[in-house]
Amino acid sequence: MPSKSLLMLLAAILVALPASLPAQQASKTPTAESESSWQAAIKARREQLIQQNGPGTDAALRSQLLVMRDKDQSVRGFAGGKQVSGMTPDMLAKMPATDAELTQELKQIVEQKGWPTISLVGIEASNGAMLVLTHSADHAWQAKLLPQLEQLADASRIDASSLALVVDKELVSEGKLQRYGTQFKFVNGEMAMYGVEDPGGLDRIRARALLPPMDFYKQMLSQIYQVKAGNAIVSATPPAAKED
Repeated sequence: MPSKSLLMLLAAILVALPASLPAQQASKTPTAESESSWQAAIKARREQLIQQNGPGTDAALRSQLLVMRDKDQSVRGFAGGKQVSGMTPDMLAKMPATDAELTQELKQIVEQKGWPTISLVGIEASNGAMLVLTHSADHAWQAKLLPQLEQLADASRIDASSLALVVDKELVSEGKLQRYGTQFKFVNGEMAMYGVEDPGGLDRIRARALLPPMDFYKQMLSQIYQVKAGNAIVSATPPAAKED
């Protein structure tokens, strides 16, 4: 079973998810007044990407990636974009093996066909590939892919919002401040956020990446993991310190 200090890195949920939350669930968030604006922005950006890139040309690969996405989400208690169960000890025990299996499958895909762009497999499958990468424990591979993925995002060939978790995960693994505030750690019975580059401008930075406000994100994490996401801040551990 992964340690609690690593749980949020292993089990982070792709932040594109809040855009699909049912209205009755979304209404519970303290940021209800701003929901319509950021959700509309995410929806508009998504439609723009689909229009620009099309539905994808490789149907077989699209189907494969969607199956991979569903497997990734099932072990985390999600099905059809909705949470169907909370995290359980059995799910946590199965998660590392599932992530390792999906990582190897994605590596083969990338080696044979390159990164699954929206134009190749459609936006759902492309984001599914990013989901698998986000949950991979192979930090070296993630870091190697990151420059290419950032270029693809800048060119609107992949969904830039789905890349935020990978960026933050790599920064935290290097002991650095994260950018978008997506990574948390269990501390004293609550979830504490790893330090960010610009605390005062965090919601503004998240909005540029078409991510939901932090209040909404914390509420979502609390609901998923049944543990409060509080206001405490923790520092990431540099790799050298981890080896000592």
